[in-house]
Amino acid sequence: RLEPVVGKPSKPNCPHQEIIAAYHEALPVSPRIRDWTQARSALLRNRWNEDPARQNLEYWKRLFAYVAESDFLTGRVSTHGLRPFVASLEWLLKAENFAKVREGRYHPEAAQ
Repeated sequence: RLEPVVGKPSKPNCPHQEIIAAYHEALPVSPRIRDWTQARSALLRNRWNEDPARQNLEYWKRLFAYVAESDFLTGRVSTHGLRPFVASLEWLLKAENFAKVREGRYHPEAAQ
């Protein structure tokens, strides 16, 4: 008979495909994911594992809806005649960019 393992509860597995689908749904102007590389997978898994609050699909849907509200992140504004910037999923998942988004850096209207 197997004894239950006592210790930390296991983290839910990161649902990569469901999160990608949520990104595509909330951010149709953002670049589509065609190749889900090991590096991209690792970025998503890292953000997922950093905080138990992020370990559910609803968190990611809310995050992508928040990103969709940003004129800058969705290319609705350009700066100094440059081509408008549109955030990709890979860009969003990089630790520094993820922190900036969560801190409201790209939502100046909310900071006022």
